[in-house]
Amino acid sequence: MKTTYSLSVYQIALTYLPEVGPVKGKKLASLYPDLSDIFRLASYQSFAAEALREAEKTVQICAEDQIQILYFEDSEYPQRIKDVYDAPLILFKKGKTDLNAHRIVAVVGTRHASDVGKKVTEELVQSAIKDEVILVSGFARGIDIALHKACLKFDVPTIAVLAGGFRHIYPHENAMYVDQILATGALLSEYAPHIPPASYHFPVRNRIIAGLSDATVIVEAAEKGGALITADYALNYHRTVFAVPGSLNRPFSKGCNLLIRNNKATIYTSWDDFMQELNWEQAKDRLAFHPELSQKLFTLNETTIISLLHREGQLSSNELLQRSEILQDELALILLNLELKGMIQSTDGDGYMLA
Repeated sequence: MKTTYSLSVYQIALTYLPEVGPVKGKKLASLYPDLSDIFRLASYQSFAAEALREAEKTVQICAEDQIQILYFEDSEYPQRIKDVYDAPLILFKKGKTDLNAHRIVAVVGTRHASDVGKKVTEELVQSAIKDEVILVSGFARGIDIALHKACLKFDVPTIAVLAGGFRHIYPHENAMYVDQILATGALLSEYAPHIPPASYHFPVRNRIIAGLSDATVIVEAAEKGGALITADYALNYHRTVFAVPGSLNRPFSKGCNLLIRNNKATIYTSWDDFMQELNWEQAKDRLAFHPELSQKLFTLNETTIISLLHREGQLSSNELLQRSEILQDELALILLNLELKGMIQSTDGDGYMLA
């Protein structure tokens, strides 16, 4: 076994160690900043050589296929999902889209999409053009691919989150859309390029779709299935879920109707109402009055607070504390400074919004 490897090899090899998932992997990384130390631990010594060889192979394939390797501590790793407890240690990315773009929305649904569902999906994409939103889905049959195809039709960037590596595109009939998606969007996977999809990958993949996005729209869904799993992940991650209501007689409206009935989802009626529900219209209007927000006039932590309020419209100090990961005493000082500068204002209770 070689004695030294590149940092990327150690990062990827961590995911190849037995019984090391996202949670345990992050804990190990925090305990051993020099990742090479992990592979010298008695618990992993017997597995180290194989894990490192496999990781070297993965790095080589990524170089050949021009695939970006994103470790969870990298700046380009999607910040929306970074601090979710089960976020992947590694994400593999192809394409140009910024995973930390200002607005990202997931749109998912049944693999048995109806003509009505496809039409709603296309109308949603067409309505989203003016608001510079990146749309995410899972590249599956049905609503997912309808979303990606509509994005290609209307030149809206889209991110396809795969349940296997990029050398194993599934379903095969969707492979024809890969190059078109990559022209303006991206492919994303937590699986190395040479890893084929497996049945258990699909529900796990849905946490990335939900975590990557500010909100999730369920277009059509049965009472059980991947779309509802995505909704559950989104709710667990404190993201807003929307569902398109449907006829009581249609089996693939039952899931959406149940989400609405159980107060797990807001009714999706139109894109304008969606924007209003998320306070994005107000945030957009406020940005027009503060062109300085797009200039680098603030500290990194101040920019974080401004960006959160710009995206969400209004947040409590506790929500800002959780989502910014700024220390409480420091956050209080930042909020005071931004308020004195006239950039933010307090609202009723404990909330803040852009001034």
